[in-house]
Amino acid sequence: MNTGPLIAIALFALLFVVAALRAVLGYRWVHRDAREEWPDYKKNQPRLTKGLNEDQYVQAYVRTHGPRGALYGAVMLITAAILTPVIMLMLTALYGILIAEPMPTAGTASANLAGEVGRQFRLDGPLVYAFFLFFGLIASWGGVAFVVAHRFHRNRPGSLEEELRLARGEDELPDAPTQRQRPKWSPLVQTDDGLKMPVKTNVKPDKD
Repeated sequence: MNTGPLIAIALFALLFVVAALRAVLGYRWVHRDAREEWPDYKKNQPRLTKGLNEDQYVQAYVRTHGPRGALYGAVMLITAAILTPVIMLMLTALYGILIAEPMPTAGTASANLAGEVGRQFRLDGPLVYAFFLFFGLIASWGGVAFVVAHRFHRNRPGSLEEELRLARGEDELPDAPTQRQRPKWSPLVQTDDGLKMPVKTNVKPDKD
């Protein structure tokens, strides 16, 4: 019996418990910090907190400073643990279709290299299946990690000021275009046609 996937599931479950505990405690601490900082923040930043109550501030604070990494990590681990048996069944079925085909002439050498490789694969079925399952699970877990990481970065919050702006119902600030400033020592000037040397207009004529 191949116990590798079972060990992986147990490891995922253990890491999930650690990450979930870290996320739960982290969000509790962030909630507590937000409520403790609300009076001072409201007093020192009246422009940013205008029209907001404590609950709205706490929600914005938690979105900004919450342990999102631990939360998404827990989601990734439990998803991988749940999908591992399903992935194993799919890989086993795929292995049976692509590789583990019956071969009546298993003891006879094939006429070409491709046929001989296929014959050896069928003769060494358990070893091939183990490698097929190993790399298939690694690729599947990598796919789960990619999807979770993509959602993590796509849904990342803004700064506390931006979250408070959204809580007030205001539009999000557009990204300001960054333009590189020309160094003072550069003789080039910016024109519609690009960078050019400045034209001197007050050139004194040479004396004969």
